[in-house]
Amino acid sequence: MKKGQLKALFIEAKGTGQKYIGVMIQTEGSSEPEVIINPKENFNAKFDYYMAAYDDDLILIAAKGKKDIRITGAAAGASFEDIQSQLIDEKASSGWKEQIADAVDRVVDKMLKETPPETEEERQNCETMRETIKGMFLTQRRSKTEAAFITENIDRYEELFEICMNGDDAQFKKGITELQKAQNEYILQKERENGHFDGSSHERPECQIFTEE
Repeated sequence: MKKGQLKALFIEAKGTGQKYIGVMIQTEGSSEPEVIINPKENFNAKFDYYMAAYDDDLILIAAKGKKDIRITGAAAGASFEDIQSQLIDEKASSGWKEQIADAVDRVVDKMLKETPPETEEERQNCETMRETIKGMFLTQRRSKTEAAFITENIDRYEELFEICMNGDDAQFKKGITELQKAQNEYILQKERENGHFDGSSHERPECQIFTEE
């Protein structure tokens, strides 16, 4: 992450009325990063601080030559859970996106090989479909449990993409519904296993989360 990206995040967060901004800070020697979350009342003061205290690569200027301390990520959201989803859960499970993209590419490339487009327009339509299908999935946020479901069922997703490319809308909608049902059941089962229904236990957080005055 660069300072320009952090600056843009603050501007967008204030413009869209977000309640919190969280930054992930990695400190040399620490096994896990810290996530500092500030409420909207602190946005202006923290923006000024980050712009002055960190260089363009978001390395803490005052610590240079002593210890590497840098901001490695940032997110804005309406709740602490939203920040965690973006900075911790999603990053920990981001491999599902590459699997989805690869599955889409395999389906489209197979179709282009088996039935080569006769015109440039047909070829462009195929490429448009490729990116459209990817966009349907890659722009969504996924929890670690949802990401695990995708990883374990990537073959089913690939079959679904093939149905979509063949233009069978009814079967595609049916497949989407079946996958969503299976995912819901998978999530409920994992929550039962972890004891989340009665609040007796929760997943161990992957890094510390605290607010900064």
